[in-house]
Amino acid sequence: MAEINLKKNIALSSLSKVLTILAAFVTNWFLARFLGPELRGKYVYLFTLNSIIWMFLDLGVHKSFPYLLQNQKVRLGGLYKLTLYTFLGGIAVIVALYFAAGDYIGKLANQDYPRWIWLALGLYIIVYQCYMRFQFLQLGSNQVRDYALMAFLPTFVFMVLIIPLFWLMPTVHRVEYSFLLNSLVLAVFLVFMLWKLQGTIGLKEHPDKSLVGQAYRLGIRAFISEYLITLLMRLDLIILKALGSYAQVGIYTLAVNFVDMINMACNTIGAVLLVKLTSLNDEVEALGIMRRILLLVAVIDAVAILVMVVFGRWFIVMLYGVAYVNAYKAFLLLIPAVFGITLGALFNTFIWSKGFPVISIIAPIGPLVLKLALNFLLVPRYGLFGTSVASSLCYVLWFAILLAWYFIRHPHMSLRLLIPLRSDVVEFRESLAKGALWLKNRLRPGQAA
Repeated sequence: MAEINLKKNIALSSLSKVLTILAAFVTNWFLARFLGPELRGKYVYLFTLNSIIWMFLDLGVHKSFPYLLQNQKVRLGGLYKLTLYTFLGGIAVIVALYFAAGDYIGKLANQDYPRWIWLALGLYIIVYQCYMRFQFLQLGSNQVRDYALMAFLPTFVFMVLIIPLFWLMPTVHRVEYSFLLNSLVLAVFLVFMLWKLQGTIGLKEHPDKSLVGQAYRLGIRAFISEYLITLLMRLDLIILKALGSYAQVGIYTLAVNFVDMINMACNTIGAVLLVKLTSLNDEVEALGIMRRILLLVAVIDAVAILVMVVFGRWFIVMLYGVAYVNAYKAFLLLIPAVFGITLGALFNTFIWSKGFPVISIIAPIGPLVLKLALNFLLVPRYGLFGTSVASSLCYVLWFAILLAWYFIRHPHMSLRLLIPLRSDVVEFRESLAKGALWLKNRLRPGQAA
């Protein structure tokens, strides 16, 4: 397996993520503008359910793939077949469950959607789970170019299709049909990825019991940790819907989308970082990498926040309408959350690279319980602003717990190892200059020659 080039992998995946964020932004703007807060809340609610359910079904197995491939040197074919078998089994279960108890599930879950949307949601969850496993197979086997491309294309194609097709959809079912189109686009790219990986890997290898056990033993730790983090990030939307309305969910998720756009870039860095860190045994070198990455992300956070503070209110009113103006106020209250969730997620990745220790499971529990309590206390009185305050407090607390555990557990290491050095700042500036020169050469090839 080729040596991992962290800078190249971060550059490729970051470029892909920037393009994905731009495509997602255009799509979110279009749907928010023409669905309105209430219907956009219903649309986002389906994806919130997916984010909570698919991880529960996956049990964190996708997160174990880079560790197994890089640290344990497991062969790719067995993990590919494990993913394929799980996908086919999941599809069969969802279809059988829908025909056996579709009406009951629809009534139990929500009366606000037609019955068939629950079948579409179930299939989307299975497709999304399989897609994520294949993405982490690509990462773990250092196929970062393919990973970056397949991370970007579904969002881009959906953006291209939704804008013209939206107007052909029946007005009363634009939420459901938009979700269905999103699901179909992801399914098409999953089929393409299956074909591409199958041609690379072949069909001879099968997962044995030890491989399955190892994947699930490692995965369950990552799952509990990541699931609690996802609940920390998304459960407030469920509570806001229960104690408020779809309109408040639609407005609040616009503010959260701006946070997510920043966090998406950091998650991309974290994904490739996990692959690199699992291949290292030198703790000081690993902390040095973390120090430089945390500096990079902190600068990204600060610049993004500054832009939103200065232009955010005007931007939201102009693009989304006056109905969404409270999203700007919610974002201001979420500023501490931006630093907490991005830096916390990266340091959590660093801890995962040590073999998914138990602290990665325990750390989110306290902040999650606190967030639930604060939501029930603040939402009835302050609505989405109460949710924003709860998020900021709890994300920062989560990051602090991770830092405290690591440096208490490793007393020979000092927190000062994470404080940026002058050389880090110089390296960062030189990297920016090289990136600017590369971009200038690409935009003016004649002059570069």
